Amino acid sequence: MTAGATPGAYRRVLSHLAGGVVIVTTRDARGEPRGMTATAVCSVSLEPPLVMACMSRSAATHGAVEASGVFALNILPVDARDLAQRFASTSVDKFSGLRTLPGDSGAPLLADALAHCDCEVEDAVAAGDHTIFIGRVLSARSRDDRTAGPLLYFRESYGSVRPLAGEEDEESTSDVSPRLGEGRP
Repeated sequence: MTAGATPGAYRRVLSHLAGGVVIVTTRDARGEPRGMTATAVCSVSLEPPLVMACMSRSAATHGAVEASGVFALNILPVDARDLAQRFASTSVDKFSGLRTLPGDSGAPLLADALAHCDCEVEDAVAAGDHTIFIGRVLSARSRDDRTAGPLLYFRESYGSVRPLAGEEDEESTSDVSPRLGEGRP
């Protein structure tokens, strides 16, 4: 970091960047499901279809992705805050009572997710105390529900989005709540 950019200040500044809340899932060497909550994910390329997920090297899911070579991005809907908090914990049994589907890669897909990208690790790049896993998308699916908004994380709070005035269409709703910034985790 540059002089004056303390870890606390750096974290506070970047909390102003809203991020979609995603559960990264995979299987460990014994075939057990593993997962964690992440917001540092994004698309990388359309051709070939690539996504990236940044994970702390100290996270148990990191080691499982590294060993298995596969992961899935499960994009959460606005009503899945408890799921985001469950997978942000250090609990070992995060999948208890959850409905999952097998992805093409073998990674578990959360049945209640808004959308999924099932991936095979194409590359892994060390970056500070994290690894950037670049995944080739083997399959991508989404709900056909235009009223379901995504769960976002912004300034240490969960929220979602509302279309701007004039941006709504007949199939969407202008009342997706809670609004960004409402409710603390």
